[in-house]
This record gives sequence, structure tokens and C-alpha cells, in this order.
Amino acid sequence: MDKKTKTIRAFTHGRIITPEKEIPDGTLIVAGRGIQSLGRSSDIRVPDGAEVIECTGKILTPGFIDIHLHGGGGYDFSDAEGLAGAARFHASQGTTAMLPTLCPESLPKIRTNLALLGKGYPQNTDDESPLPEIIGLHLEGPFLNPKRRGAFDAGSLLLPRSGLIREFFEASGGALRLMTLAPELDGGMALIREAKEFGIIPCLGHSDATYEQAAAAFHIGIRHATHLFNAMRGFHHRAPGCALSALLDPEISVEVVVDGHHLHEAAVEMVYRLKGRDKMILVTDAAPLSGLQSGSCMLAGQRVEIRGEKALNQEGNLAGSLLSMAEALRLSVQRAGISLVDAARMATLNPAQLLGLSDIRGRLFAGGEADLVILNESLKVDAVYIGGRQVPEFKNRAAD
Repeated sequence: MDKKTKTIRAFTHGRIITPEKEIPDGTLIVAGRGIQSLGRSSDIRVPDGAEVIECTGKILTPGFIDIHLHGGGGYDFSDAEGLAGAARFHASQGTTAMLPTLCPESLPKIRTNLALLGKGYPQNTDDESPLPEIIGLHLEGPFLNPKRRGAFDAGSLLLPRSGLIREFFEASGGALRLMTLAPELDGGMALIREAKEFGIIPCLGHSDATYEQAAAAFHIGIRHATHLFNAMRGFHHRAPGCALSALLDPEISVEVVVDGHHLHEAAVEMVYRLKGRDKMILVTDAAPLSGLQSGSCMLAGQRVEIRGEKALNQEGNLAGSLLSMAEALRLSVQRAGISLVDAARMATLNPAQLLGLSDIRGRLFAGGEADLVILNESLKVDAVYIGGRQVPEFKNRAAD
């Protein structure tokens, strides 16, 4: 076939979740990189010569958007090879766009990593497997509260300092989009304002903020809470803390890690009831070990290994998860009682809305990019397409 001729594929008789609506028996037509049309199968004409992909019993959703991940498939983000390797793993599990996330380290190391990841990976060619689009970077730290450091080394954490956000933004080549910080630190409120000046979305996380301190930070400009409840001041009926402040503010979105280790299922259900379908975001917080059955790796200067079904550092603290976005969606439905349509929204449209990209991402619509995931009845990945091209199976690299 002439390379200039658009490949036309018809995905027929599937359950399509856009996720703004659900089409129980739907057909979706892809021409080249884009979606040509979609709707009820009875209303959609399959073009002559199209490759027909029968989807009876299958579920079609937009490609997943992961705004918080540190690697995967045995790869970390320390070099271009690792970035591409982790991206291939997550692509095979439905992620079609992502924000690689950096840990707090020394300032020179942070600048180096931002510069590396800000360049992304080489553009896809016809001979390469499609990779998720890097739609920004997420810097988790270094302005975090040592009391809530989680798996991070306390020696890598810093008090807010004027001018550093500009340095980070410039080092990333303008790619820095999210920044997790503890607003209660001395200078934290000024940090929020500075982040906004550069178009960076400030997020509350690794924080010991009181309810009132968090509410003040939300008023100034924080829009999102990173891995809610984890590495965060807990709830007490006389001192409700920052987590409840985030839950009760209708303008704040919250991300959750639904692996069964970071949060109890009842906690996930509570978040769902309080935030609803629009302000809850599924993330992986994936360690480089995600997708592996065993092994160890280095993350933020610490040895992390798989013990049971957890990624733990040498102190026994959770150090990210072993999740993929497909698993996050499946577990949120099967264990936390979230409806499939709402869970799909939390993995697609909601992160796109946080980033201001919902006009082009996180939805299936005519004229949009053909980033889509096909799930079977068990909610496991059957196929993934990025820009209309199918993602191949991924072979894990053995960890250390």
C-alpha cells in the first residue's frame, strides 16, 4: 500500500465509552491517525475496503493519561533508553499520554533530569512502535515536608527558595507542567504563586498542612492533590488535615493509587462519594519495577525491591506502585465499586481537564486523535492504538 494512503479500520459492535457518553453497540471508524466517525452501529456505514475489527463483547475507551509515574517494565527515567523502555511498557497497558515524574534529588541532578526528559524521545517513524506522547513533566519535590517524606531521602528535600522554579522550568525547556509541594513550608505560598507565573500547576503532596493551611493554599492557586492520603497528614475529627480539605473543596482534583496497598478500598469509595466522577483521577505512581514479578532497582538514590505485591525501599516504605493504568481502572471497578464509565473518565478525561487538554485528549470524538484502548470483559487489555497505530506486545527487561 502506498504510504500516503490512509489505513482505514472499522471497530464494530463494541461497547464504546467516550467517556462523556456510552454507546452499548457502537462502531468507530479510524482513518490514518484520526477518528473519522463513531456512533451506534446501526447508524455508521463501514467504508469499502476497511479493515474490520470485530469488537463484540469488547470495551473501547480513550487512551489512558497517566500524570504520575516513575518508570515501568524494568526501566527508569534516568536516560533516553529508559524513558522509551518504560513508555513502551505503559503503552502496552493502555497509556497513550503521560507525564514522566521526577523524584527529589540534588539540585544539579534535578536540573539534569529535567533537561533530559524535557527533550523527550525521538519522533516515531514508520519502523518504530508508537509511544505515548509526553505531554509534560511532573516534578514531585524537592519542596516537601520531611515529616511526610514517604520513601524519599530527607537529605534531598529543600525549603522553598525564590528563583528555583524558574531554573527548573527553563531546564525542562518549558515542559514542566505539574509540581508537587508542601504549601505549609516557610515560603510555600510564594512558591505557589511563582509556579503559576510559569504555567506550572501546583499540587499539594507530601504535606503536613492543616485543614486551614491547605484551604489557604487552594485559594491561592493549588489545583490538585498528589496521591491523596499517602505521605499526607491524616484525618482527625478535631484536626481534619489537608486531605479532608482537598476532599471538600469542589475545585480541587485528587489522584488515587488503587493498588490495594496505598489505600483501603473503603477509602477509595469515600473519595468517589465525596469528589464524584469529575474530580477524581486514577494514577499509577509506577515504580520502574511495575510490570515485573520480582527484582530490585534504584529510585531517588534508594534501593527499591518487590516484596510480595509491593515496591518497598530499604526502610520498608512504599516506593511507588507496581500498577499499570489498565490495572488501576480494573481494580477501581472490581474492588472499589466505581462504575466502569466513571473509572474510564478518571483515567482519561479528568487528567486531560486538569492539564487544559480536554479539547484534544481524553475523549473519543470524530476528528480527534485515534488513541484508544480495547478491553475484554475482564477489563484486561486486548489492544491499544496510538494515533491509529497498534502498540505491540511488550517484553519486560529484567531488573537488577
